[in-house]
Amino acid sequence: MDLSIYLITDDKYFKDRDLFETIEKALQGGVTAVQYRFKNKSTRTMYEELLRLREITRKYSADLVVNDRVDLALAVEADGVHVGKEDLPPAAVRKVVGDRMYIGYTANSLEEVREAQELPIDYIGFGSIYPTPTKENYKLVGLEALREAVKISSKPIVAIGGIMPYRIREVVYAGCRNVALSSGILGFADVHKAAQEVKRAYTKAVKQNLLLGT
Repeated sequence: MDLSIYLITDDKYFKDRDLFETIEKALQGGVTAVQYRFKNKSTRTMYEELLRLREITRKYSADLVVNDRVDLALAVEADGVHVGKEDLPPAAVRKVVGDRMYIGYTANSLEEVREAQELPIDYIGFGSIYPTPTKENYKLVGLEALREAVKISSKPIVAIGGIMPYRIREVVYAGCRNVALSSGILGFADVHKAAQEVKRAYTKAVKQNLLLGT
């Protein structure tokens, strides 16, 4: 599980783009994991797209995670599945997938992070760290909450929400080693260059943070 630079897809960024070419460019730029998250496609379409993305992510030794749809994740042999509070409960997901894939879970408060410690999950997506254009209804938690979440969680925290290349340093300095981006990569015309910028900023921030001993 390498979620250090974690790309999350969104319907609005693929209206005039080829899905597979875009994802491959992002992977070439440094993305380590891709979460397939679409809400307005048929099950058959998602299955066929996921089969191709499975091939592409394997080509770059990157993880493929499916949002919500446990059945599709199993069908294409994804590396992980991500669920939220309105989806199938993590305990039920674990019964279905066993140890064949890891499970991610969304938390929007420190209380939810604490509660998630008891769930059969492998990482926690925590946010929104910053204001974000990707979701209409979101809860802003901020950097201080992220710093606290990292401290209290025994499970890896993935920071999500409004993370742009120039904000990577702040997130890493808050103690978080995993950043999830959507607009921070897909919001740019040159996805490959945007992913490179994220990787460059991430690598520099991690090195500086280690030198500081934090």
